[in-house]
Amino acid sequence: MFNPLDLSAKLILVTGASSGIGRATALVLSRLGARVILTGRREQALQETLYAMDEPKKHFVFAADLAGSDVIPSLVRQQAEKAGSPLDGIVHSAGVGKPISLRLTSRSSLEAMTAINVYASLALLQAISAKNMTSPRGGSVVLMSSVAGLVASPGLVGYAGTKAALFGIAKSAALELASKRIRVNCIAPGYVKTPMLDQAEDAFVGFEQVKNKQFLGLTETEDIGVLAAYLLSDASRAVTGATFLIDGGFSTS
Repeated sequence: MFNPLDLSAKLILVTGASSGIGRATALVLSRLGARVILTGRREQALQETLYAMDEPKKHFVFAADLAGSDVIPSLVRQQAEKAGSPLDGIVHSAGVGKPISLRLTSRSSLEAMTAINVYASLALLQAISAKNMTSPRGGSVVLMSSVAGLVASPGLVGYAGTKAALFGIAKSAALELASKRIRVNCIAPGYVKTPMLDQAEDAFVGFEQVKNKQFLGLTETEDIGVLAAYLLSDASRAVTGATFLIDGGFSTS
C-alpha cells in the first residue's frame, strides 16, 4: 500500500524524549516504522519511553545533557555508529523555559534557555551535516519552536526570544544545507498538554485567558508528533525553511 509517511527505512534522533512532545514524537515515529535514538537527561524516563514504543529492541537510548553544545556533534556521531547507519533525521524537542517577567529576567536565566533552545539546535545541525552523517538521499531536521515566538504573551520575553531565533536559524540552515539534501523546518506549537505546561500554569499570570484564546483547546502531544513525522517523511520532500503553526487557532485570535 502506498504510504508516503512510511518511516521504516529511517533512523531518527529525538531529543527531549523522556516526556511531553519528545516522548509522544518518539512513539509516533516507532509506529510508522522508524528506528529511533532517544536522548534526554533522565535515564529512567527514557527507558519508560522506550518500553512504550513499538518494537523496543530496535531503538536506542542515551542519556545526555545537551546544555554542553560543544560535545553534541561527537555524541550524535557515536550514537549513529552504534545504530549502524547514517541519520535520516533529527527532532530537537528538548527545551527550557518558564514564565519570567522582564524585570526579573537575568543573564543566567537567558543563558540557560539559550543553551538548550538555540545553541543545541545549531550543534545538532552541525552534527547531521558533517561528513558521512546522512545517507545520499539526505535528511530532515525539525526544530521545536513555539507560538510564543510569534504571538506576545506576558512573562515570556526571554523564552519568546530564544524560540523566535529558531525561525531564522531554520531558514538560513535550509538554504545552506540544501546542497546536501538536508531539509530544515520548524514546528511552532501553541499550548500543549505537557508536564512543562502543568508546572508553568500556576506561575503564569493570566493563563486562563491565554488558554481560552486557543479555541480548539489545548493541543495533544501526539498531534505534534504526527506533524514532526510528516516533516521527516518523504511526503514533505519539497518542504524546507518553513515554520508550521499547530496552535488550536491561538495565533488567529
